[in-house]
Amino acid sequence: MRLRSVWTMNMNNSLLMTIQTVAVKAWALKHHSSSHTDDYDGGDDTTSDSEQMVNDDMMRSPLYQGALVTLGQTILLLMAFAVIVGLTQDGLQTLLQILSLILPQDSHLPATKYLFKKLFKTGKYDFHVYCPKCCCVLENNACKRCHQDFDKNELMKNGNFFFTLPLIDQLKHSLETSNLGESLNYRKTRPTNPDTISDIMDGKLYKQMCKDSNLKKDYSFSLTFNSDGVPIFKSSSFSIWPLLCHINELPPNIRKKTMFLTGLWFGPKKPSISTFFRPFINEMKTLSSVGFEWCSNAKIVKSYVYAIICSCDSVARAMLQNIKQFNGKFGCNWCLHPGERVEKGKGHVQVYPFHEEVTERSHTDMIKYQRNVGTGENFGVKGPTPLSSLPFFDIVSGFIVDSMHCIDLGVMRQLSTLWFDSSFHKEPWYIGTRANEIDRKIEQFQPPSNITRMPRSILTRAYWKASEWRAFLLFYAPIVLKSVLPRRFFEHFLLLCQAVYALQTTCITQLELFYASQHLNEFVLNFETLYGRPHMTYNVHILLHLSDSVRNWGPLWCYSAYSFEGCNGFLLKLYNGTQSVPLQIVTSFLLLKEVESMGKVLMQNAHPRVQQLFDTVVDGFNATKHVRRVNGTVFFGHGCSRALDLYEKDAVEQFLENPVKDQAIFYHKAVYNSQIFLSINYRRKLKRDNTLVRRSDGSVCQIVGFAKVESHTGCEHALCLVRKCVSKPRLFLQGYFGESRCQIKHVMSISSEFAELTVLDLSQLSDKFVVYRQENSCLVCLLPNSLERD
Repeated sequence: MRLRSVWTMNMNNSLLMTIQTVAVKAWALKHHSSSHTDDYDGGDDTTSDSEQMVNDDMMRSPLYQGALVTLGQTILLLMAFAVIVGLTQDGLQTLLQILSLILPQDSHLPATKYLFKKLFKTGKYDFHVYCPKCCCVLENNACKRCHQDFDKNELMKNGNFFFTLPLIDQLKHSLETSNLGESLNYRKTRPTNPDTISDIMDGKLYKQMCKDSNLKKDYSFSLTFNSDGVPIFKSSSFSIWPLLCHINELPPNIRKKTMFLTGLWFGPKKPSISTFFRPFINEMKTLSSVGFEWCSNAKIVKSYVYAIICSCDSVARAMLQNIKQFNGKFGCNWCLHPGERVEKGKGHVQVYPFHEEVTERSHTDMIKYQRNVGTGENFGVKGPTPLSSLPFFDIVSGFIVDSMHCIDLGVMRQLSTLWFDSSFHKEPWYIGTRANEIDRKIEQFQPPSNITRMPRSILTRAYWKASEWRAFLLFYAPIVLKSVLPRRFFEHFLLLCQAVYALQTTCITQLELFYASQHLNEFVLNFETLYGRPHMTYNVHILLHLSDSVRNWGPLWCYSAYSFEGCNGFLLKLYNGTQSVPLQIVTSFLLLKEVESMGKVLMQNAHPRVQQLFDTVVDGFNATKHVRRVNGTVFFGHGCSRALDLYEKDAVEQFLENPVKDQAIFYHKAVYNSQIFLSINYRRKLKRDNTLVRRSDGSVCQIVGFAKVESHTGCEHALCLVRKCVSKPRLFLQGYFGESRCQIKHVMSISSEFAELTVLDLSQLSDKFVVYRQENSCLVCLLPNSLERD
């Protein structure tokens, strides 16, 4: 995953300002001050600072006479490579020595890691050591709350510290250097419909915020933030807790990639929220009341920023609200359902039976309960939380029901345990004996590239990731469990499938939202009847609050934890060994962002091969060698130049309504609007299917190929050659449960026959499918959106 957020620094004219090396001395006491800009001491390297000094002209000059790459571009390539692949310091030293032997003598590339690292300087970050007893940040080695002195060296060895990275600097630098400022216009330019919800900006609470705050002003924006524990080592309890956020007003494809790291907690225990979140909250108070200024198109503008949504799992949510967890009385984050203790196995569990009427929590009541802790019934509230002082943040509705943890890793995994675990072999819903039959069916699915993980055996479900559970819920289970799972349990499951799909779609109407809410109520209401009270878990209960999250803040994909989890995985790649792990992560993160930022300057007018290699390294080696861009479409491969046959030329000219030249270039792979499309003649036989697509008129087509054609006026066109399915898609599933009629509209049956050749513009290809092929026909499952990736 590429993260495009960058660290703040005035680049000046020297272009020699990034940050220090990836590996640093372990918890050196000299780094405990609040602002860190010192270079790392190179240890055994003895070369003087003045030796082989590199100036600005040298950075822009060729690496050696006749080279395609400049010295500055070479240094950026090497540093990006070192960070992305996790190159150790010894590895970097060896690489530089090898290059010094290969390159001509007139090359100015530093030959040692010390000289190489002297070209990079660190940016600001704050380092805090806290009291092990009360978690209060120490000042001059003393805890003001405990009135006790501590040895900071010892506390640092024990992991009693955390980092914060100023958000204002990151935002300013990103808006000014990464063209994010222009993308903020998405809020105004995106298509809207008063009867539909298609993004956060359509949410009821977002609209209310625009009336009550400066969020309505140009250049102002809001944030979604997240914090969750990420284990570092398998052999210890140490973990990191990154504090991440992204800008809601950016276009979705940019929003998910543009992450800002504002804090990093490290240690064997969960963070103290009052300590860890305090710098973030203080900064948000400044950003929301005073704002900050930045330069947009040579004009100084002011932005006000608000943190309005928190996306996290149930454990972190209880910590942030400072209420009891779901396994305690009044453990729901959104309502005053008390829950109850029931026997299960050899112990007891907290369950949440369906209640017709439950009082909803409110921000005002939560503040009142926080103040009255210890004086009466506080409905699970344990005490004050610093997030209550976060400007314009609703301590109840500001937390959303995260589909990744609640549904994919929650309810769907729970249902699979009930269906397939042998401990339930006497229950009427048990289908574990038919697991092999289900596996054979699952093997026949061909997902598109939007689904990153191929389907795996149900017997390996203990190792499934969240995205695999999501695919099983929406695409695989509705097909493979039909006629396998007893009818009443299957039709009950369809309620969940259709409701979650509707809430995940790119655009949801008010009527669809009403039916989704109705299906979820019916699902929860009957869950206890079908599976028993001991299985009425907290995840099942909060399905009742799922529709409110969509009503308040937009579809589920807007704020799910998938993008944050992907960023957490990226952070785990930014350290080597076991020493100074959090400092390695912070400095490596900032270094890579600065490399990207400097690349926008040093890579200007670079040779195409140099630019392509830089993009490949920074993107994590995902770039393709041969690409051609035509009017927003990217063609991959060399292409085949040949003359259009009579049928092709007639179809092309009929579509364009203009004559074209006889010669065209044909391709088998193309990308449009971040979607990958393949032709049926793509030479690599894949288990995926990117050839079946739905047109904007609802019909299903099979891609035959792509062509770059040229009209006689010299205008180039990127076209898609397709064959239309001879029959209209038909609904494959519908069920009746109680008073609810549930149509699974995204699972359809189509014919395997396709009509004559026709031509389309790639903008007319609206959706792709998960394909399940049968002998004389095939089933296709429409993706709810193309925006959410794991």
